[in-house]
Amino acid sequence: MRFLLVALLGYLIGALPVAYLVTRLLTGRDLRRLGTGNVGVMNTIRQAGLPAGMIVFLAEGGKGLAAVAVGHALTRSVNGALLCALLALIGVNWSAFVGFAGGRGSTLCVFVCLVVAPWVLLASAAVWLTVYTLRRDNFIATRVNILGFPFVTLAVTRHWSFFVFASLASLVVLLRHDRRTDDHYQLAAPQPVRNDE
Repeated sequence: MRFLLVALLGYLIGALPVAYLVTRLLTGRDLRRLGTGNVGVMNTIRQAGLPAGMIVFLAEGGKGLAAVAVGHALTRSVNGALLCALLALIGVNWSAFVGFAGGRGSTLCVFVCLVVAPWVLLASAAVWLTVYTLRRDNFIATRVNILGFPFVTLAVTRHWSFFVFASLASLVVLLRHDRRTDDHYQLAAPQPVRNDE
């Protein structure tokens, strides 16, 4: 029963649409209809400015930390913390509060790794940097990093619970990773703003 509660709370934590709320408050516009349509940090920066983006960045990171803390507090186990973080990631990607739109949860994942397995974060960054140096393509580097994340996690932690979490998290992020809506890729080639009227 506690794990079901953890799953529900994790989803609700992740689903809180901070980027949407901040952009709506500052610009009066719907972030889902602007730029790439992602309800996340990078699209917020492009549409509402760097200060707004930094607020969203810290809030998204805070959601990751909160999910880990809540999951661990209620179950007293790493598995509970990882479950809560996974459901938070799902909430970020498909928030019921904004019509099941969302971001990709990259910031949340970074902060979760930072507190749960920081060496995994460093190893993943090394993978991304290596591929990007060779190909000079953020999309390809990120795609390789997503696909390799479970194996990097297993190699670093040697813990199957972490591998399962990393595999499911990678699947969630991969479902939302599309070059046409990739915020970092689009920074080099800005898209016309989609009017929300």
